[in-house]
Amino acid sequence: MKKAIVLIVAILSFTIGFAQTEKANYKKVVTEFQENYNENDYEAIYNMLNANFQKTLTLEKTISFFKTNLNANALGKIKAVELKSIVRTGHNYNLTFENGAGEAFFLLDENNKISGLQMYPSKK
Repeated sequence: MKKAIVLIVAILSFTIGFAQTEKANYKKVVTEFQENYNENDYEAIYNMLNANFQKTLTLEKTISFFKTNLNANALGKIKAVELKSIVRTGHNYNLTFENGAGEAFFLLDENNKISGLQMYPSKK
């Protein structure tokens, strides 16, 4: 009986210990991203990217991505952001827009600049 109780306590401690908690730096960056997105300030979003990512995703490509690929005008403003999961050091979020839903993956560098970003429609 004592072994069973110890085993249950150990399992619960193990699973609770691995609960995923959003890191403060990600919360801050994602909140800033949401504000810039909702203001249609794609240049500010571009400035949130690290130098290496800016070489790949130029300002023109950033603007085109949000206006054309993501169709930000049709989706509307981001109303809610909820942490979905943490993959290695990156964070996956569920996004609720005025007119739809989506998901986003953020990866930050050591200076809390965005070094990776993926946005896509929700799989729901």
